[in-house]
Amino acid sequence: MLMNFYDNINNLVAAFKKTPEYTEYMQLKENLKSNEKTYEMLKNFKEKQSEVQISYINGQEVSKEKQEEMENLYSIVAQNSDCRRILECEMKINIILADLQKSMGEAIEELVKF
Repeated sequence: MLMNFYDNINNLVAAFKKTPEYTEYMQLKENLKSNEKTYEMLKNFKEKQSEVQISYINGQEVSKEKQEEMENLYSIVAQNSDCRRILECEMKINIILADLQKSMGEAIEELVKF
């Protein structure tokens, strides 16, 4: 029975990797690698974005200067159509993952609720 559960997880992962959002993202990412400057620009933006998100999650206040820096970086990155498309695709993937997380949360609610 337990093996069947893990088989189902593997099937879910395989199904996720076949979604149009995932396949488009992977293709865009691969295409972006051919332009080293653009790839590095997006990579730098995403690293800084992660730093800000981690600070926020840890309850640390993000300075107004840092927020403005991120907005300026985003406006620069978003001007590049390839970067904009990959960021849009990431948002679509995040919606799918949020839906999955919601479904899993609902499924285990009775385990954690007293």
